[in-house]
Amino acid sequence: MTTAEEPAITCPVDHGLLDFNPMVSPHREDPHLFYRAAREQPPALSPTLGAYMVTRYDDLVTVIDDPETYSSKPAVPLMYSNPPEVVEVLRAGNVPETGAVVNEDEPEHTPIRRVFDAGFTGARVRAMMPTMRATADSLVDAFATGGIEHSTPAGEPSAIPARGRADLVAQYAVPFVQSVISAIIGYPPQDTAQIQIWTDDVATLWNPLAPLEDRIASAGRMGDYTVYLQALIDERRAHPREDLISDLVHGANGYPGLSDALVHNITRGAARVAGFDTTRDAITATMLAILQNPDVHDRVLADPARTIPKVTEEVLRRDAPHRGLFRVTTRDTVLGGTELPAGTMVLLLFGSGNRDETRFPLPDTVDIDRPNVRQHLAFGRGLHVCPGAPMARAEIRVALETLVRRLPEMRLADGYTPSYIASYFFRGLETLDVTW
Repeated sequence: MTTAEEPAITCPVDHGLLDFNPMVSPHREDPHLFYRAAREQPPALSPTLGAYMVTRYDDLVTVIDDPETYSSKPAVPLMYSNPPEVVEVLRAGNVPETGAVVNEDEPEHTPIRRVFDAGFTGARVRAMMPTMRATADSLVDAFATGGIEHSTPAGEPSAIPARGRADLVAQYAVPFVQSVISAIIGYPPQDTAQIQIWTDDVATLWNPLAPLEDRIASAGRMGDYTVYLQALIDERRAHPREDLISDLVHGANGYPGLSDALVHNITRGAARVAGFDTTRDAITATMLAILQNPDVHDRVLADPARTIPKVTEEVLRRDAPHRGLFRVTTRDTVLGGTELPAGTMVLLLFGSGNRDETRFPLPDTVDIDRPNVRQHLAFGRGLHVCPGAPMARAEIRVALETLVRRLPEMRLADGYTPSYIASYFFRGLETLDVTW
């Protein structure tokens, strides 16, 4: 993403270091190679992304806590900011677009955010817990049968064979989070596979590093997604339910319902894309940390209710599932020693700030007793802190509690080496192969 006038670089730039591209090696496998080195100098320009990289914790907090100087308007790229070939296809499909809630500054932000928040209240989290537990148990049951449906007494999990193998990404985290987020939003469960295709298309259209042909193909499917979502919006307008689409359509917390275009944008983007990828990746990253660290594993098995929340927060810090968001300066300013003219793009790299040595000693270590772990930025901070964070924490806790309760002998498969998806915004495992 570029600005109309590229800002001047005010510090020495090593293009080998600062040409950050999380889609390819070596940054795809380990972005911390970049983060560690980048924190040693002031914010500098990445030629690939056309934005200044903000990697140090204090600089990140400065930006987040000053929305008047650092506007959120470009936080997530708009689909219509794609090349003309992509935009032409989107227009042909009558695909609506507005700024997402994460792209809004005040005063526009609050009326949208307060309606959005209604989908993730404490009451909604508590209401979803039985669904989460039943879904997690049914997925572990499927490990026993290779996914073949079978019958067990109501409410009674099936026995797991003494020996087995599973991929906790494809066979557990993906279907678990899909089921939960669909229920929260109000998507019919039978449509999950198609909705996931469309969700991946939205992420592709947000990704300025995705191949042009992939973006054109994704744009071609957005017309069908638009028709599908509009039918749900119209149905909820006539017959509201206890789901996010109904909240967005009818309003909540004293604020009126949103326009159909905003409902489209929030539902397909902030709710479905962000709500799926980040939670899926947090579940598997946390399980990987448990299995890689024997002392943590022992503590989790001995006291899961107390220990799982602790290890979850530490892994959210150490392996933030969301890479970061853009901001643009509204006036000339100086950040961490770098002069930034008005209109300069910056990219907030939360994963780097979460391993800043000045804030988190021994940042690469998994320390589940870290006293300041809740200062991590995995869910953002301030005005745009993630509204779904309480729901995500509940999903992670239930998913992990179920695994350690049902499969206490689980271990990493022999020869397993972590590999990571090629993603612009998210950092997640491709597979997590385990045996027991």
